[in-house]
Amino acid sequence: MKAQGDGSAAEKDSAQWVTGGEAMTGPQASYLETLAHQAGEKVPEGLSKAQASDEIERLQSSGADRSGESPGPDGVERPTDEWVTGEEPMTGPQASYLETLAQQAGTDPPTGLTKSQASRAIDELQAQAKG
Repeated sequence: MKAQGDGSAAEKDSAQWVTGGEAMTGPQASYLETLAHQAGEKVPEGLSKAQASDEIERLQSSGADRSGESPGPDGVERPTDEWVTGEEPMTGPQASYLETLAQQAGTDPPTGLTKSQASRAIDELQAQAKG
């Protein structure tokens, strides 16, 4: 288990990453595309790992992260138990984000979740990170 302040990649400034100049990873690209779509933005092309991480953080802080499901027709996010596709397997972006959050929390990422279960797990891990 990693303790906070141990210098793990999740805590380092992205500008200091050894591999930060490499092209963004597939999971980063997928998650960034999801967040950008939810925010009504276009995904910048040719981002490095560090730039993609910074862009993901920016979009998350802007409230674009809806954990894999769009709001209802009235613009209000629906409860996970009302999602039409909630029982489908979690999305790639959800799995990637859960892995990142679990790593930051020093736990193993959950596997085999549905979209709605993954969304709830993301909410719980985010709450732990804030708490």
